[in-house]
Order: sequence, then structure tokens, then C-alpha cells
Amino acid sequence: MKRILVTGTCLLAFGQALAAEYSNLKLAMLEAIDAPSGSVSGIVVGPVADKFASTTGSRSPVMLEVTTLKSFRQEGCKRLNVRLKQANVPAKDGKSAEFGIDYGVNLCRDGSPPTEGMDLEQVGKVLGVSK
Repeated sequence: MKRILVTGTCLLAFGQALAAEYSNLKLAMLEAIDAPSGSVSGIVVGPVADKFASTTGSRSPVMLEVTTLKSFRQEGCKRLNVRLKQANVPAKDGKSAEFGIDYGVNLCRDGSPPTEGMDLEQVGKVLGVSK
């Protein structure tokens, strides 16, 4: 039985070693737009991961999952759910828990938001570019 436990631990560590690393969450979102499954996952590194660690007090990896919630009629534009989660976050009761945050983003392949549902004339007025 110990052999199975050790093997499972090694596989978990090996799986994390092969996981995609993202220092820029926007790149992960853009990858998800074109991913055949509509999703990507990986480990967050760099400033975002550092901010998580300083905020939560956990040194566990920050995991990222980006999933497609909706495709807009506009080519290459999707509604995405971005989930960041981290294990072993100290809780007030002295135990550890998983911390997670989800947020939604409307994004197109070129980095702009989809125009579907926007009143472009109103947007132009707000931005001061309407005629």
C-alpha cells in the first residue's frame, strides 16, 4: 500500500511539473478562446502568484482554470470564466482550506471586448469620439 501512495505522490508532482505556467492571465484567456475544449488550465507564476501568496499566507501553487461559458456571434469572441485557486490557505480556526476566486470576462481574440450587445453610439459619446 505504501508503494501506491508513493507512486500517486510522484504522479501528482510530475503532473504539476508538466502543467502550463502563466505569468500573464490574459494569455491564458486568449488560449482558451482557441482551445478545442474551450478551456485551459495551469499554474500561475510571477507577480500574480506572489500577490496571492502574500495575501493568503500559503506557499502552495496558484492554480488557474479558464473555461468558455458562451460564444458570441462575433468571430473569436467568448464569455470566459477565470478561476484562481490555492490550497493550504490558513483559516481563522487554525486549519487550512482552499481559497478560490472566479470572475467572468468577455474577450475577443484580438484582446478587445465583443461589440455584441453594445450601443456603439452611446460608447462613442462616453469616450468623446462620436460625431
